[in-house]
Amino acid sequence: MKIKATPICAIVAASALMFQSCAGDGNNQNNQQQQQDQQQTQTSQTNENNFYLIPSPEDLFAFTKDKNLQFVPGLTNPVENIDKYIDIKSKEINFGTYTADMAYSAAFGKYQESLKEFKVVRQLSDAIGIGNVFNQSLVNRIENVKEDRDSLKQISSDIYYDIQNFLDSKNRAKTMTLISTGGWLEFLYIVVNSVDKYDAENPTIQRIADQKIICDNLMLRLEQQQSDPAIKTTIADLTPLKDAFGELTVEKNQSSVSTGNNGAIKVGGGMKIKMTENNFKKIKETITSVRNNITINNVK
Repeated sequence: MKIKATPICAIVAASALMFQSCAGDGNNQNNQQQQQDQQQTQTSQTNENNFYLIPSPEDLFAFTKDKNLQFVPGLTNPVENIDKYIDIKSKEINFGTYTADMAYSAAFGKYQESLKEFKVVRQLSDAIGIGNVFNQSLVNRIENVKEDRDSLKQISSDIYYDIQNFLDSKNRAKTMTLISTGGWLEFLYIVVNSVDKYDAENPTIQRIADQKIICDNLMLRLEQQQSDPAIKTTIADLTPLKDAFGELTVEKNQSSVSTGNNGAIKVGGGMKIKMTENNFKKIKETITSVRNNITINNVK
């Protein structure tokens, strides 16, 4: 499926470039400059485009590759909470929440859980005017997939891109922003609460720290649309989390030059976001509070 470049993809790609450089994956100075130029181009695309995407299934699957992470029952937003979402803001933001939950369940091959979340997502899609995405063919696919994890992942990805393309075609920037916010919050909440304890060597800890970039850019997008009352209150909802991420430090790694087995010169260096144990605890506490307030519709 062909889709146009989107801000969240640009942000993630730019982040990957930053941390590849940190890890010393560049081959030479010219390559490093090309990466910087590409990052600047992607940042420009981010500023010009109106849409932020919910975390894709691929984003969630990347985290589940960590063998230390297991499926945690009870982390997802209870499907019964759907009755609490009366206003459009809560319906749109929790549509994102349930979409992330569906991707999470699919990532671990949890068919029954994923099917329940799919039904809630479909119900909310009618309430927010995007029910056309869930045609009968798609419904038949997920109801007949049974326990095939790969099929669950594919369907989850298809739904993700169909939502993106539909909202894009309708120029519904506010809806996409709120859905994206709910999806990202749920994504972060699940990952943070899947980590039992802080370990500076745990790659998942670094991935969580890297979410500072996503948080900063998502807040920027919200601020660009704050003339809308629902967006303005969402900014207030997320401000504690932005502040918690704001306490993370960005360190410049010492440059290094080495020669690989194939004779290629590797230039190391770059920036790294550092998260201490206290930072981790505060982010975990804050994301849990913010996410729970949103899922029980206890925010204005």
